[in-house]
Amino acid sequence: MRLFTAIDLPDGFRNEVAGLQAPSALDARWTDPAQFHVTLRFIGDASPERAARYEQALADLTAPAARCEPYGLDVLPSRRSPRVLVLGLERTESLLALHTAVGDALEREGLSPDDRDYTPHVTLARVGDTAPETVHAFLRTADVPSFPAFQAERFVLYESTLTSDGAVYDPRAIYPLNG
Repeated sequence: MRLFTAIDLPDGFRNEVAGLQAPSALDARWTDPAQFHVTLRFIGDASPERAARYEQALADLTAPAARCEPYGLDVLPSRRSPRVLVLGLERTESLLALHTAVGDALEREGLSPDDRDYTPHVTLARVGDTAPETVHAFLRTADVPSFPAFQAERFVLYESTLTSDGAVYDPRAIYPLNG
């Protein structure tokens, strides 16, 4: 089974973000708003036994709520080679602390360290082979509202199943954060 940990978006916020997906000249595979989340740590494939250990390690974790502050539209992995359109989030102290705490808990159970810089975001669309100039034009002309910050009061361990229609995310466990 494929696993990852994530913060769910509050419903009202999720609906506002979905408004960014209005039809446009951008040829993209848009993410289903029901699947919007902020990944904390991608785990990958895990046996049922290993998944149970990860689940318990996360249950033992204590961390404060995380402040999520959107800054606007962005692309990953880079402006030169845009493949994914995202709503970027600031690297707030509390969000980075939660990311680190989750990673440390999982690594104590044998997950390999992730040495990449953490780039918190909500995936809006995959732009694939769309010309970078087209993506940049979309970024310049998109009517992007100012999104309010929100407090993540919990995080989720998800199981991801790949289907012909895209990935389906099923929550395995929900973990409250300490205000």
